[in-house]
Amino acid sequence: MKKTVFVVLLSLVWTVSIAVAAALTVGSKAPDFKLKDSIGKEYSLDHPQFKGKVLYIAYVDPDEKDTNNHVEDALKKERDSGGLDKTRYEGFGIVNLKASVMPNFLIKSAIKSKQEKTGATIILDYDYTILNQWGLKNDSSEVVVLDKERICRYVYHGKLPQEELVKMIQIIKEYQVK
Repeated sequence: MKKTVFVVLLSLVWTVSIAVAAALTVGSKAPDFKLKDSIGKEYSLDHPQFKGKVLYIAYVDPDEKDTNNHVEDALKKERDSGGLDKTRYEGFGIVNLKASVMPNFLIKSAIKSKQEKTGATIILDYDYTILNQWGLKNDSSEVVVLDKERICRYVYHGKLPQEELVKMIQIIKEYQVK
């Protein structure tokens, strides 16, 4: 009995220490991943579309998909006005499919339609891959900015307020020229 309790406690301590060590914070390098979009195209941080660019990543619970729409609108406006260089910056979404009670086939169908309509890159996380590797929160929206070397330069949990949006865009501008 004592041996079983010891093994259980040891595994709990080990699991908690890994979760804490994995949390993505400003200044830490983002662990890579291999995930697919709704049509089966595989992506990683080294994908040619992302190579050499600053990345804005929206990690989204499908039930909270509209939480940070204002961020995408502001980024598009900044890009259209020339404030963000599309050759040095890329934005994409990762959808946390496990966070929703909605069936995956319905979510995938909506995502595929959005991708075809807008050209957006939307990657699917079926099993908390990013949530676990990056220490993000479940059931919310997350905003992450990675520089060209995949060092985290900005992370925010939840709805991005205006002052944080301005700060995030400034960080993207700063690192796209470094």
